Amino acid sequence: MPSRRLPFRALRHALERPAVDLLLLCARRAPMPLLEASASAAARAASALPSRANTMIDRHRRNILAPSGLDVDPFLVYRGMILSMIDFVRLSYASDLEFGSAVGVEGAHFLEEALGKGRGAICITAHYGAWELIPRAVVLLGHRTGVVGRRLSGSAADTRLGRLRSMHDVTVLDRASGARPLLGLLRTNAAVGILIDQDTTAVESEFVDFFGLPALTPTGPARMAVRFGIPVVPLHIVRRNDGSHLLVIEEALDPGAFTGDDGHVRLTSCLNAIIEGWIRADPSQWIWFHERWCRRPPGSPGLR
Repeated sequence: MPSRRLPFRALRHALERPAVDLLLLCARRAPMPLLEASASAAARAASALPSRANTMIDRHRRNILAPSGLDVDPFLVYRGMILSMIDFVRLSYASDLEFGSAVGVEGAHFLEEALGKGRGAICITAHYGAWELIPRAVVLLGHRTGVVGRRLSGSAADTRLGRLRSMHDVTVLDRASGARPLLGLLRTNAAVGILIDQDTTAVESEFVDFFGLPALTPTGPARMAVRFGIPVVPLHIVRRNDGSHLLVIEEALDPGAFTGDDGHVRLTSCLNAIIEGWIRADPSQWIWFHERWCRRPPGSPGLR
């Protein structure tokens, strides 16, 4: 017997595309004060709901933030995420001049120096601030640019997100496609962005310290950097009080300093420490609802 849910599923899929199109249109055309008010209202509702995401935030506040002497307001986490999505949509359709006015850059010379070696650059970042704005900012610095992300599900939302990501000469690589496409892009002396701040399935990962606890962290980028001598450039983007953004590029890490069988793990540990420093500076700009410490090393208790 056909499932009774099928008509509702078909209706949901039929309505998804126009709903997504309407949201994108609003993000592009609605006045920013209205969008900010809407983001605040949505964030207030999201932070009050009895959801899995809020359970995860509370768990992280108890087990991660409190021992570090930090705290975060879930409302600010949701509001920042929603505003970042809005800015990504709006600025994707903005001119280069408008984009440059909204997104400043600090430390551009560090990336220039890394790419000057001619081996490309592995640019490590995190789900912090409006991270989706980073690739275009790097393109506007005059560099060939790529990003590594998950395969799109085929939904209307993911399809449109993929189109926005690939605009403005950004090459998008599927993280499940292996090392060959990534190496091929790096050999063109491109700056390739990779996020390593989540427990990501189906990628090479090891337990590496993050906020004082072992966290399963992707180590493939570090292994590739050490093996092929590719500079590793940490960078992240910060939302400023006036609503603009600042891309901060840091000095490249020399993969030659991480030789030995555990070199890729030591390099990943350094990168985790750098990302932790960004989060400590403003915890509200990181997505605390992700299950970052969900999988534990054998014999270690789970977070409660």
